[in-house]
Amino acid sequence: MEDLKEDEFYKPNYSNLFNKIKDIKIPVKNEILMTLLDGQWHSELDLIRVTKKKQNYMGAVVLGTMVNSLNHYIKNNYLERKVINGKMYYKISDNYVGLTRAAYRLNPKSIF
Repeated sequence: MEDLKEDEFYKPNYSNLFNKIKDIKIPVKNEILMTLLDGQWHSELDLIRVTKKKQNYMGAVVLGTMVNSLNHYIKNNYLERKVINGKMYYKISDNYVGLTRAAYRLNPKSIF
């Protein structure tokens, strides 16, 4: 067998991802991520209901735009979406749930 070097495998830079998650300052996006921290699927309506407390004009289009912007800012596969029985559901990708929990536990006062 050949000796494999560790550099040959892709290693995501988790410290950069951690800092990007930690640096999100928009309260509505923080509410979305706080709701999704359990790693379960949440319906679009649940997320809209939670975020309407911070932003009155929240709807499906704004939520979709925010999810797209989070995916673009952090990583393309950060937030997953799936249609179940004709309803849209969202969750944090299993690879990033622990990282997101760590980022939000670091400084919880900055969230609110």
